[in-house]
Amino acid sequence: MRELGIKSRMPKRYRKPKTVVTVDQKPNLVRHLHDLSGVWQTDTTYIQLTNHRWVYLATVLDPEKRKVLGYKIGDTMTAELATSALQMALDKHRKPLIIHSDMGSQYTSAEFNIKCQNYGLKHSYSLKGHPYDNGRMEAFYSILKREEVYLKAYQTLTEVQAAIGWYINFYNRNRISNVA
Repeated sequence: MRELGIKSRMPKRYRKPKTVVTVDQKPNLVRHLHDLSGVWQTDTTYIQLTNHRWVYLATVLDPEKRKVLGYKIGDTMTAELATSALQMALDKHRKPLIIHSDMGSQYTSAEFNIKCQNYGLKHSYSLKGHPYDNGRMEAFYSILKREEVYLKAYQTLTEVQAAIGWYINFYNRNRISNVA
């Protein structure tokens, strides 16, 4: 690598805000599923601006096709943010049987669960402290941060929205994936 002038890129480590789950464990419907067709995964991640403020990206992913179906970026992590990402996915794609999330407050909220009920979706939750059931969603965020977020310094929410929108389009249409 030295001879070719190649250097590795190391991701920046951020101290994201701590969250606390006070809700009792909800059912995990995907834990033993081998076929993820009919399942969508959703989660929210943090992106730090140069002024040390945070913006939040809520995403809905088809884990079987490894495609982002819907997303929303905002400056507060709310049930409305998560619900908007789900609505975007529902507006553009055939609805799944199950939506799987972690036990975050935005996903255990009445607003998010009413949205699921209105569309006849079963809601599945990862076990507390076990993100593995949402592994493809976590893998997408890892890739997004390594290939886009950690390479840039964002000053505004608008810059994040433009960059993430471009990257999701690239991820869905052009990025090589190991999907069969």
